[in-house]
Amino acid sequence: MDPILTVLRLGEIERPIGSYGVAVAMGLILGAFMAGRSAYRSGIDVGGAIAAIGFAVAGGLAGASSMFWLVELIRTGSLTAGLEQPGLVFYGGPLGGALGLWFGARKLELPLGRFLDVAIAGLPAGHALGRLGCFFGGCCYGRAWDGPWAVRYTHPMAPAAWPPILRHPTPLYESLLLMAFAWVLVLWPPSHVGTGRRAGVYLIGYACIRLVTELFRGDTVRGIYFGFVSTSQLISLALFAVGLAIVLVTTRRIRALKEDAP
Repeated sequence: MDPILTVLRLGEIERPIGSYGVAVAMGLILGAFMAGRSAYRSGIDVGGAIAAIGFAVAGGLAGASSMFWLVELIRTGSLTAGLEQPGLVFYGGPLGGALGLWFGARKLELPLGRFLDVAIAGLPAGHALGRLGCFFGGCCYGRAWDGPWAVRYTHPMAPAAWPPILRHPTPLYESLLLMAFAWVLVLWPPSHVGTGRRAGVYLIGYACIRLVTELFRGDTVRGIYFGFVSTSQLISLALFAVGLAIVLVTTRRIRALKEDAP
């Protein structure tokens, strides 16, 4: 595990390339590729879909950065820490990405519900690669544990190296669960395409994944409430409720359409 993947050298100039940034970039590429391919196979305009994905990526990065600043503001009462050492909070990504996708789909006249239903599997797949960046970079680290697959970070740039104790490889847990979730969404063909129900399924599924993996997280500096609930778990509970509401509403709408059909 090394936060620095490699160092590019050009004469006297050296530029370190971070493992986290490379993994996030690869995740974005994978997610965009899967979404574009799904759009093509479903007869959705590919050019418009790619442009909408661009809006979603921009919104997602802006949302993840904004959520990080908000968490730091709540935790410290100041934005200074967040500005001095910028970071990303994943939960801001889907929120900002959804707004960006909605805006792009509206401007490009794309069927948003249909696009979400066929392309949503790209989100957990890309996220799984991004979590590998957390593992190599030593962030989002696990709590102390001396089990058979425990890991120890020693690189001085890795937050998990302070102190350099054995820990749960929590980012790997989440990455594996996200890969499995992506496969479920790929192998489970969407029914009633266009309702957006699978977006609700995604919110429920990821909320459950995050509620479980948070039990093994050790970076309590992010904030613990009531003595045992993390910031991400509170957000997970809220998004679980939103996802469940989406699934219930869309299911009821589908049922009503079936009953009204001749």
